Amino acid sequence: MRERVVDVARFVVRPTFAAQPMAWGRAAALALLVIFALDLLVDTLVGELTLAWDDYADFLPLSLEVEKTLAEDLFEFLIFAPIMEELAFRGWLTGRIAALRFGVYGMAAIGLLTASAFAADLYAIPMTLVGIALSFAGLIHWLATRDRETAVPAWFTRHFHWFVWGSTLLFGLIHLGNYEPLTHPLGLLVVVPQTIGGLLLAYTRTRLGLGAAMAHHAAYNAVFLAGDYGWW
Repeated sequence: MRERVVDVARFVVRPTFAAQPMAWGRAAALALLVIFALDLLVDTLVGELTLAWDDYADFLPLSLEVEKTLAEDLFEFLIFAPIMEELAFRGWLTGRIAALRFGVYGMAAIGLLTASAFAADLYAIPMTLVGIALSFAGLIHWLATRDRETAVPAWFTRHFHWFVWGSTLLFGLIHLGNYEPLTHPLGLLVVVPQTIGGLLLAYTRTRLGLGAAMAHHAAYNAVFLAGDYGWW
């Protein structure tokens, strides 16, 4: 466990490329539990410290109140978000050409879907449809090319840490859509837990695989969804 925590710390300081994740088994499952527990601990600590600071300075934006059923929340937080966000933000961290291309499709789709939430009704629906279409087009293109376009460009491994940091920052910032518009620059701190979580999810994805990252993401969402519903 200690070695795993040290390895995670090294990755956070400077992410390093891994050509192949661990084979799934008992050791990988234990590693996933350690990373998940570390994610919950760090994010909760950072979140509580930020809230304590906000009690004095009042800079955090309020969460958007959206009426949803339990079934809608379960689908969004436990299935849709873990699958789509991991594919878009971290699925391509293998560095393979087909995966990198899929990442471009995914980022474009996420951008359109996010923009549609702030667009006028006249543009929101077309932007949403195009974003969904891009997602499916990227998936189909990836499925058609994944077995033959497996080379990893040297520039990707050389600059891997920048790709991880950049995608992690974008992952954190996109969660600003869950809050009211910012009224203070320090309001950006509201997504620090998600940003930290994104960096740890990048570690899970590269060391344990995409499926493990999706499971990590879903379990994290489940904990906080249970809290929102007062189940613990």
